Amino acid sequence: MNRLINECLNATKNRFRTYLSMVLSGLLLLLTSQIAAATEVDRVITITTQEWAPYQMQVGQKNEGYAIKALACVMDKLQQPYKVIFLPWGRAQLEVKQGNYDGFFSASHNNERDDFAVLSNTFIAQQWSFYLLKNTAIPLNQDAIKSNAQFGARRHSNATFWLQKHNYNVIHQTSTLDELISLLEKNRIGAILENNLFFEAAAKRVNIPLSDFSVVPNLDRSLGVYFGKTFLTQYPDFLDKFNQHTENCRFTLE
Repeated sequence: MNRLINECLNATKNRFRTYLSMVLSGLLLLLTSQIAAATEVDRVITITTQEWAPYQMQVGQKNEGYAIKALACVMDKLQQPYKVIFLPWGRAQLEVKQGNYDGFFSASHNNERDDFAVLSNTFIAQQWSFYLLKNTAIPLNQDAIKSNAQFGARRHSNATFWLQKHNYNVIHQTSTLDELISLLEKNRIGAILENNLFFEAAAKRVNIPLSDFSVVPNLDRSLGVYFGKTFLTQYPDFLDKFNQHTENCRFTLE
């Protein structure tokens, strides 16, 4: 009798262990799927930008430019719906800082942006050069330019932050490069530090030939997308997935 009772108890224990194992496995699977669902972006990502030809611009009802195409390439590979919102550059960054939008681009690295956003892999090429009038008396080398030139710069641009960080003499800031080129032409400023492609497009827009300027290359400063920390807290896996595709979507100057 005791043997029969023990056998029944052991069988019951085994069935209970099997049942408990199945329950725990099911709960683990459910928890894993819920975590995965929670981190997958299940809505349209909103990315702010500025009008910045030839990188990003609105042409009629379409968005065009080198950076627009590079971003579209990555998002297409991710099969991720997104929307680009054009704003003044300072506001574009502030809206992401406040959590109203998810990211901003095209942007290069600086420490102030790192406070509220994280930069993706940089995959959009840009080069910064110094631009001076052809008849400038300033010797065309970086040390002489730093010592003698009075700069104009665009508000909220990373070139402006770089000039100030490295103690260049920035005497005037404007909202647009077109205004800066006009000031340079009138000798109200002595130099501009700017993205090569952006400067060339602006000079063409204001009908001033590039031959009127002396160009001194400064540094390469590749661009990426800054995603807000508010967004990345909600979707912590997204940036790694985004970065997996940047190399195949790279825009170069070659």
